[in-house]
Amino acid sequence: MSAPKVKPKVKPKVKIELTRAKIAALVGGLLLLIAAVATGTVLVEHSVHDHDAEEHEGHDHGKPGEAAHDHGEPGEAAHGHGEHAEGEHGHGEHAEGEHEEGKVKLSPEALDNARLELLTAGPGKVADTVSLPGEVALNAEALAHVTPRVSGTAREVRKQLGDTVKKGDVLAILDSREFAELQRELLTAKERLELAEANFNREEALWKEKIAAEKEYLSSKQALAEAKIEHRSAAQKLQASSGAGSGAKGGAYALIAPIDGTIIEKHINIGEVLKDDTQAFVIADLSTIWVNVTVYAKDLARVSAGQPARVRAEGIEQPADGEIAYVGPVVGEQTRSATARVVLKNPGAAWRPGLFVTADVAVAEVDAPVVVSYDGLQRVEGKDVVFVQEGDAFEARAIKPGRYGKAPGEQGADLVEVLDGIASGERYVGKNSFLLKAELGKSEAGHDHAH
Repeated sequence: MSAPKVKPKVKPKVKIELTRAKIAALVGGLLLLIAAVATGTVLVEHSVHDHDAEEHEGHDHGKPGEAAHDHGEPGEAAHGHGEHAEGEHGHGEHAEGEHEEGKVKLSPEALDNARLELLTAGPGKVADTVSLPGEVALNAEALAHVTPRVSGTAREVRKQLGDTVKKGDVLAILDSREFAELQRELLTAKERLELAEANFNREEALWKEKIAAEKEYLSSKQALAEAKIEHRSAAQKLQASSGAGSGAKGGAYALIAPIDGTIIEKHINIGEVLKDDTQAFVIADLSTIWVNVTVYAKDLARVSAGQPARVRAEGIEQPADGEIAYVGPVVGEQTRSATARVVLKNPGAAWRPGLFVTADVAVAEVDAPVVVSYDGLQRVEGKDVVFVQEGDAFEARAIKPGRYGKAPGEQGADLVEVLDGIASGERYVGKNSFLLKAELGKSEAGHDHAH
């Protein structure tokens, strides 16, 4: 009897159900795993970096306290490389040797092109001066007030404040009823004159032929003379109202510039009604100006007309030269001083009326141990300097200037006394010294840039 067959046991199938809670747990575990791996990587990299740093310190050739790669002396910055870096970026002593401070060297070619005037400092005559306070004023003899001849209304204004004008320029155009009436009178007088001339010619011809009586001839002659007088009078009145060369017509006339100059005042606008006493423009010829100087009682005996004067003003580098043209004969009761006038010709735009100045009036001439040409005097960094020749170079030597004077002769050069800074016999540059000043400025600018 055979044994009965035994059926193998079959494992029951496991059914896995993924709920939301289980999914969330799986995702959380995965994230934790990723974080752990990343942390380990960072720790490994940090360890490697620390190891490299330790090896680097072990191979540092500097002394304790020095920065890495510092091959210089203690306390120097990284990559300083000691004197090498200074020579590379600061040019060291080599750069200073190229341009000695305060000196200018020119090549032979540049020296020839500059045409410098070499002079010798020595004794000379300068002026004994009296310094007096003053004020710049307009030349009252070169001033013009432009007013209408008759009342009118401004139609055009062609010139403005500050404009430079020439004599005869049209400043403005005015419309005037009064002027139109004068024009009408002139036309009437002209018609009467023409009629009187025709009547006289006819009566004269008849009288010569003994057709007309002499009485009628003489009457026509008298009428002609009266018509001429009337016409001439009307023309003169019109010309006096408009001004010569105004080009007036149609009741309009022009305001004309009577002199060359600059408009310093303007009191006219388009549409404005001007009376015959309205000051529409003031024109000043600024080619000459006055300096009214106060002369105190103690100096009156020394100051006289014709004496040269050098006028100085704060903010104006170059003084202006003139001479005393007038000394007032009256001393003020309150000021106990008189007024003298210095005339300056073509002083420049910087000399504006109202500016306070000091006038150095030359009252006598004295000897000075050392003088130099005024052309050689330059201003460098706020100091008066003279370029003194030293071998093949020129040194900008600071000096202390004193009194001023002129070399002998009508066209003598201006001189200045030197109280300190240059000795008699030393050679210096006169004319064209400004070229050395410019060269010195370029050299110093390049030296500053190099450092």
